[in-house]
Amino acid sequence: MKARLSLKNRIAGSFVLLAFVLCSFFTLAAYTAVELAESQLIDHNLDKLATNLIAQHINKITLELPPDISFYVDEDIPPAFRHLPVGIHEIETGDTEVHLVVRNIGEQRFVVVDDTSDFEDTELLIFISLGVGFVTSILLSIALGLTSAKRLVAPVTALAAAVERNDAPADLPSLDKENEIGILARAFAKRTDELQRFLADEKLFTGDVSHELRTPLTIMLGASELLKTKLADTPDELAVAERIRRVASEASERVGALLLLSQSPDMLGGSQLSLVHLIEREIERCQQLLADKPVELLFHAPQDVWVYARSELAGIAIGNLLRNACQYTDKGSVRVWLTADNLTIEDNGPGIPENVRTRLFDRFVRGHDNQHVGSGLGLAIVKRVVDHMGWDIRYETPADGGSRFIVTFAHSPQ
Repeated sequence: MKARLSLKNRIAGSFVLLAFVLCSFFTLAAYTAVELAESQLIDHNLDKLATNLIAQHINKITLELPPDISFYVDEDIPPAFRHLPVGIHEIETGDTEVHLVVRNIGEQRFVVVDDTSDFEDTELLIFISLGVGFVTSILLSIALGLTSAKRLVAPVTALAAAVERNDAPADLPSLDKENEIGILARAFAKRTDELQRFLADEKLFTGDVSHELRTPLTIMLGASELLKTKLADTPDELAVAERIRRVASEASERVGALLLLSQSPDMLGGSQLSLVHLIEREIERCQQLLADKPVELLFHAPQDVWVYARSELAGIAIGNLLRNACQYTDKGSVRVWLTADNLTIEDNGPGIPENVRTRLFDRFVRGHDNQHVGSGLGLAIVKRVVDHMGWDIRYETPADGGSRFIVTFAHSPQ
């Protein structure tokens, strides 16, 4: 399908179609001309000749018959011609093809016959020549179309290959051309340069912000550890200090994950990661969201699943999905299933409105009616992280309502 729809084949097809239409038109015109010539040169002249021969016979003038012309009257008419109606006819008699005129004048019947075998042979040769010319023209148009298409498409193909290789904007071909290909190449170069600068700025921004946040987060972690030590004898205040420490630790992990997202996926590296351990840790972090709600958080994993990934990135993706499920479920349950190939997180909350499902993973799109909850970035971050790791995520609506997110892993566990 791809080869048939290529630009080269479309141009070649246009050549062939044009040649077919033109050849068909000229072939039809030539055929019509031959038939008209036959009608004018043979039938019309034969009709005039019949008039003269009959007049000479009636006036008892000696007949002068041209070559290949036969004249019959009444009983002399051959049996094959006796029952033909009055008019001009074209019939075959054995290997001979003749044109004849039948007339009745008074009580007499006249037949004038012209042997047109030579003309029919010539006509056949003309038709064969037209057929050969038609086929030859089509074949030549195919060859010319392919050759011309190859030359016309070569600059476009070279430009497409350079763009696919992600060549530098200055290295794109045809930049100095003044034709349409040159305009396209310069537009590609300009847009590529803008995108590369934008991506470079975004990576620098992400890296700089992540780096700058690490220092205050490290100070917060140290301060919370010191605070826990000093408040060891006051359990209520110790719980507050522990919460500060846990939140600072989670924020530090998220900053580290954002810093990883600024790197190219092939430079990330990773290690064999136990998803059961990671999911249990994220579930523990989500328990506080369910403290005052009649919601049961269920986790089912027949066996441990290991994937090659960075724990920071996997944690931010799975953690966001779990937090969303716990945050928007007021009663019922949040169910988590882990298999060797995918992770399913399902809840019986309000679900996702149908009008935003197609844009669910876009930035600043909120999946719930409460527009004051969340920033609309959680699922967009999940999608970006999942794509960065080579995983896949999709949304489904359970039959009994709620939401279901299915994350499919890129590699089988080792």
